[in-house]
Amino acid sequence: MSTQSDRSGSPTDRARLAGWLDLAARGWHLFPVLPGRKQPAIPAWESRATTHPETIVDYFTAHPDHNAGIACGPSRLLVVDCDTPKPTDPDQSRDGAAVLAGLAAGRGGLPDTWTVATPSGGRHLYFRAPTDPGVRLGNTARTLGPMLDSRGHGGQVLAPGSRLPNGSYELLDDTDPPPLPGWLVWHLSVRPATANSAPSERPTTTPRDAGAYVSAVVRAELQRIAQAGRGGHNAAVFTAARALGQLVGAGVLDHRQAAADLTAAAGHIVDGPCDCTAGDIAATIASGLGYGARRPRRLPTLSSTRSHGEGRRSA
Repeated sequence: MSTQSDRSGSPTDRARLAGWLDLAARGWHLFPVLPGRKQPAIPAWESRATTHPETIVDYFTAHPDHNAGIACGPSRLLVVDCDTPKPTDPDQSRDGAAVLAGLAAGRGGLPDTWTVATPSGGRHLYFRAPTDPGVRLGNTARTLGPMLDSRGHGGQVLAPGSRLPNGSYELLDDTDPPPLPGWLVWHLSVRPATANSAPSERPTTTPRDAGAYVSAVVRAELQRIAQAGRGGHNAAVFTAARALGQLVGAGVLDHRQAAADLTAAAGHIVDGPCDCTAGDIAATIASGLGYGARRPRRLPTLSSTRSHGEGRRSA
């Protein structure tokens, strides 16, 4: 297979290409972007983004002036975009990075991660997106706060080495991206209500009707946490909290009781040999409960069960 060392091009172009091949080797899907711009150079860029080295070499050798984009969804990345104040912004004293640091204060701060400086003076912070299939984070604009956007499924960022008229994207920290912190999962999952939104549909099941069903779900999810092994603690706690949050949203489980039960089930994690702290577990539980509560579970109704039973008895 041919490599970038076999092809012609300036040393700068070869260095950019080598960097992009390293990104592809990490499993980050690349696609071409128009020269000096942020717009994709191809249609259906997200589905066509690739990690195939020869495809990347062939394209960018033939088009050395093009930029490279990273498709965040296929790459399983969530990138937080920390911008700088615009001239029209009333507060010129803080940028997006400072706003994010303020949000992280009291939550243990932010872990070191892959960080890219943008030409405008901002920062792109890369995190591994949640792996739970029920958590699909897309793009947001100022959901976290002023001068803070995020890119996930359906979103892209320019790779280090890409160039705009006002400068280049430069790698500042090559630390492997850690998982997106639970409290950020929570904030980025929030969808603001609109004036025209219809009221959430609630199931017709009453708490008494659903008692056995709810008890079974709670027992299963607490067991999930109890059996979680090292390295899978955060995912197990979030998944269980999300499931119980759906019951809270359905009006058949008390929020405080759910949080207390989850915290008790996770006691072995905090007391165990891993690095999970009580604060980490509490944040993950809060995130999962909140996420699930916004998506109430549709429960089996007692009336439908009765109708089936009556039909059998009358046959």
